[in-house]
Amino acid sequence: MDVQEMLKQLKESGETESHQVETMAPLTLAYMGDALFEMYMRDYLIRKPHTTIHRLHRRTVTYVNAVAQAEMVRQLQPFLTDLEKNAVRRGRNQKSGTVPKNTDPATYRVATGFEALLGWLYYRNELPRLMAVMTKAVELLEKTREEAGSSHEAI
Repeated sequence: MDVQEMLKQLKESGETESHQVETMAPLTLAYMGDALFEMYMRDYLIRKPHTTIHRLHRRTVTYVNAVAQAEMVRQLQPFLTDLEKNAVRRGRNQKSGTVPKNTDPATYRVATGFEALLGWLYYRNELPRLMAVMTKAVELLEKTREEAGSSHEAI
């Protein structure tokens, strides 16, 4: 079973009304989006050659962090609809009580916008679009890293 099929089965266990999604707190959407993206990245990287769980984890962390996610959402802008951009904006503008020590507040807020978009798509039951956005985000980041001569892969 792939990630998209698993997400579909999860969604079938409890549908969310459209009006409920639009009134959900952006940080709640980001909380779910964070979990969705981590699961997507783990599955994505497991399907590639790797040697140890430690290396697999280190590679995952290079994608599932505020700096990488902020870069992804910046690069995704031309591919997003106006509604999706609004979901990003809502997540980005929501004030969080804390900011991790390893990133600046602006980067963290942009990354939160990315995660909020993923949660928003999930709760709107737009699973094919959710998968397309995550796939495109990773593709764009990998292209940027390749062009910069840095794969960010763990040694």
